[in-house]
Amino acid sequence: MASIFSSIPPSESDRLLRSWGYDLTGEYEQIVGKTDLPPQATVLELATGTGRMTSVLTRLGFHVVTGDLELGQRHRAEERITNAYLPLVQFLRLNVESLPFQDHSIPFLVCMNTLHELANPQKAFSELIRVHDPRGVLIIGDFNETGFGVMERLHQVVYAGHHSLGTMPMKEIEPTLQSRYQYIRSIETPLNISFVASGALT
Repeated sequence: MASIFSSIPPSESDRLLRSWGYDLTGEYEQIVGKTDLPPQATVLELATGTGRMTSVLTRLGFHVVTGDLELGQRHRAEERITNAYLPLVQFLRLNVESLPFQDHSIPFLVCMNTLHELANPQKAFSELIRVHDPRGVLIIGDFNETGFGVMERLHQVVYAGHHSLGTMPMKEIEPTLQSRYQYIRSIETPLNISFVASGALT
């Protein structure tokens, strides 16, 4: 029986990664699958990009509010999500460094492979912490050393350019998470290191 994730159309980058033995979509599936997101929850996902994480979340039955600073890649995201799952998705234009949400108002928040792309990742991370309700679930992750190396290779092949390394490694955010959340779980996959955080410290 075919997996529901086989309905996600692979991009050129997906096919190249798989030819090298990596599966970024599969890693997202694995990471989300190890969390306690309740069935059919509404999840805020930052940032949209080409819709890889949104595609995974919709296949798992979640409603997704997904935001990005620019919506220029929305057509690529919609193609990846596919028409069958688009009714589960709401697109917003959002600046991750200045989110238009009240403090602790978002119970379920996902942010993968985004911080390395930002000019001010520390500010963006502070915003994620500000708006997240710790009684819910926060999933945040980015590439590990292997992942950055693989993405550099991919960008040279596909785009004839370099891939951003960012200025805020995942290890730098762990102390902040520990100071704010009761439960923190580290998930290591071939290309990423991710944290799942929940529970307010009393």
